[in-house]
Amino acid sequence: MIPEAMRAARLYGIEDLRVESLPMPEPQPSELLVQVNACGICPTDARKYSIGVNDGDYPFNPGHEWVGRVVAAGEAVEGFAEGDQVYGDTYAGYAEFATIGAEPDGWSHGALRLDDLAADRAVFVEPFADCLHAVQDQARVEEGDRVAVLGAGAMGLQLVAAARLAGADVLAVEPRADRRELAERFGAHTVLDAPGWEDVVASGDLLAAVIVTVGQPELAAAAVQACAPGGRVVLFAGFGDEGAGHIDLNRLHYKEIALIGSEWVGAPPHQHYERYAEARDLLAAGRVPVEELISDRTGLDGVEDSLRAVRDQRSLKTILYPAA
Repeated sequence: MIPEAMRAARLYGIEDLRVESLPMPEPQPSELLVQVNACGICPTDARKYSIGVNDGDYPFNPGHEWVGRVVAAGEAVEGFAEGDQVYGDTYAGYAEFATIGAEPDGWSHGALRLDDLAADRAVFVEPFADCLHAVQDQARVEEGDRVAVLGAGAMGLQLVAAARLAGADVLAVEPRADRRELAERFGAHTVLDAPGWEDVVASGDLLAAVIVTVGQPELAAAAVQACAPGGRVVLFAGFGDEGAGHIDLNRLHYKEIALIGSEWVGAPPHQHYERYAEARDLLAAGRVPVEELISDRTGLDGVEDSLRAVRDQRSLKTILYPAA
């Protein structure tokens, strides 16, 4: 039986997160009602908690990496049945139940069927799809390319794995020793501490692509200097309230270096939705050791502490279980 109410955690402003009881959402004719089993807590969620929401209205549910089981379907939905496990990429995952369109709508992939992929791996479908997009579509990494990933947080490590799967010689730059060790396990051929990494790169072959995963403008400038002629610098990180920086425009011009963003699986209307199924299949095949990223687990009552831990880099990846 579907309950009449559910618990959810929503933002009402900067550092104002409230766990509350809400009426059960009702699916529209083209939507599914899903019981959320697990949701990844993303660095983007932590940034919204810390500096505010600029792509939605308050109250706001920031969870967008969730997996669950279908409990009801709208009258126009075809191809889904009660009990199907699906992935949701819409903001709604910090709750016991959520609705999602059964088909893509321009801002969401829609419900992605997951079969029996374990929930702790399934929550990585959307973030890993984002990494595949950054590596394949934006950086255009090819076999044998020398590629650097600046920052080995949860997303940086998945970017390392995606670049390795593309056949690249991967360099990971990360100040924390524990995360450098993880980068090696995710496929980095070389790992460097952050201070002086540009000098090491300059002493050898320059980089075909540099992917920036930390929202610090000075890293974008350094990436341009380290990139080989004709290479690509990909800004994977969001820069929040530090969105201005200085770039050597002459180097971009004379060395024909491309500076490009990477948002989600593509900024509408240029999404690469095929990356979702690719990510799902690679995770199901065990090609990426995402279970090593999970450092913490929480229920709804612990979400605020988890957001602070992600923001302060005390947690690599936290998984929320709304019913816990």
